[in-house]
Amino acid sequence: MARFEKDFRQLSRQIDSLSSGQARVSYENIFNNSPSLLRASISSDSSSDSNDSTPSQAFHIEITPRDGPYANGSFIFRIEVCPDGDYPDSQPIVSCLTRIYHPNIDTTYGNCCNNVCVSTLNDWDGGANSTFEDLLQGLMFLFYSPNPDDPLTSNVATDEKEFLANVRIAIEGGTIEDYDSAPFEINYGYKNYLKQQETQYIEKGEEIDEGLISILTREPNFKQLFTADTLEFLMNNQSASAFSHSTRHNKEAPTSS
Repeated sequence: MARFEKDFRQLSRQIDSLSSGQARVSYENIFNNSPSLLRASISSDSSSDSNDSTPSQAFHIEITPRDGPYANGSFIFRIEVCPDGDYPDSQPIVSCLTRIYHPNIDTTYGNCCNNVCVSTLNDWDGGANSTFEDLLQGLMFLFYSPNPDDPLTSNVATDEKEFLANVRIAIEGGTIEDYDSAPFEINYGYKNYLKQQETQYIEKGEEIDEGLISILTREPNFKQLFTADTLEFLMNNQSASAFSHSTRHNKEAPTSS
């Protein structure tokens, strides 16, 4: 597997510039340790030969788009080469380990293995354009230009407005009607983004947007995520937002004659 290791090292050197700082790579899945993701990772590992699970057979990529429909979410992919395959002539197996709402990535009902449809794999022939760098570019492209005309899962909305709204629900947490069997938890990357945002607001002494407060305090265990000072700031802002909303409502309500 000398070619695999060589190509991995090449990707490691180039990934920051290739992705404009939107992707990271590691042999081990060091990016997120939530229970749901660990279960997915273990399930994905089971696709390999149980007698050959050396780390040189697979690696992980985390992509965090800055813009586009999936902005500020983080998504982890496992790139795996079958031990009995002939890499690079045989294409790698690409699995998304993070739950997502996407026409070309199917994580519905716990599917977490070989669940990505990307043009790089369709055109993979082991030649000059079949590298891990090309695969990274293909994965990045999926986040900025999802392809509903070639869906891997059929229950993603085709109406653009509905699709974009559902993407944000999947990232921010919530239930998408007639999709999968369980509501989406807030994406771990988006949660980190929100925590960074509220820290910046506190440092600047600014008020937090009502929508941001709503998302931050939506988590059942949100009080365990922040320091005492941050919690006090959030709760004060939440109370102020509720008072402001109530005041506006009273002002707008028609008076009885």
